[in-house]
Amino acid sequence: MWTKDFVPSIMKSTKTQAWVSIYNLPLEYWRQRAIFFITKGNGALLPLDDHTMKKNRGLFARVLMNIDLLSSLPNQLLVERSGFAFVVDVEYEWLPPFCSHFEMIGLELAQCRVIHAQVRVTRPKQKS
Repeated sequence: MWTKDFVPSIMKSTKTQAWVSIYNLPLEYWRQRAIFFITKGNGALLPLDDHTMKKNRGLFARVLMNIDLLSSLPNQLLVERSGFAFVVDVEYEWLPPFCSHFEMIGLELAQCRVIHAQVRVTRPKQKS
């Protein structure tokens, strides 16, 4: 949200998009609806990649997801259906640097502290 004296470099944000690879997933589950059901607790499902849609990669399914970096990111997911369950491995291809203390994407914690200290010092006082 834009406000007076908005500084984009210190905008608080915890959500990002990331490609997620799902390993050990049988090909019968390589459908958008099935993958949505499997990953629904880990962010909103976005498109599957072309190889996953065409089922021609074979090693892993790949999907773009909205992810909240404040939530826990599991390395495995339990897939259950009536009378059968199995575990798949999950790998996040790239996640941006994230300062959980200040809830900022793009900076490591040490950089966050420096920027916030500078903003507090350089911001002029309002005249009454």
